Amino acid sequence: MAPALPKTTTRTVQQRVAVFKALADPYRLEILAILAKEVRCNCHLQDMLDLAPNHLSYHLKILREAGLITGTRRGRWIDYSIAHGAADLVRASLPSLDDVARRDAADPTRCDT
Repeated sequence: MAPALPKTTTRTVQQRVAVFKALADPYRLEILAILAKEVRCNCHLQDMLDLAPNHLSYHLKILREAGLITGTRRGRWIDYSIAHGAADLVRASLPSLDDVARRDAADPTRCDT
């Protein structure tokens, strides 16, 4: 069993995992690509992706919970769009490559074995 994470970082790590989980599926990536171009209702997404309604709902739920999309109810339909700040959320989920570069420049140690 993995050691417990410190309470101060657990939420941040869980948020990062949710973003990566949301991005780790071809259907969810396709949904994001569609929504990057325009707002779409769930019926159009279903037709475009040829997914059963329950499967589409599941993928939309994962993307919503990760904070990558939002939905606005319009009668019995829901219009989906990319969430404000979604790109920043994805960027923030990645380790800072600037920190890695600074670390490597400051301490260029390596294993010579």
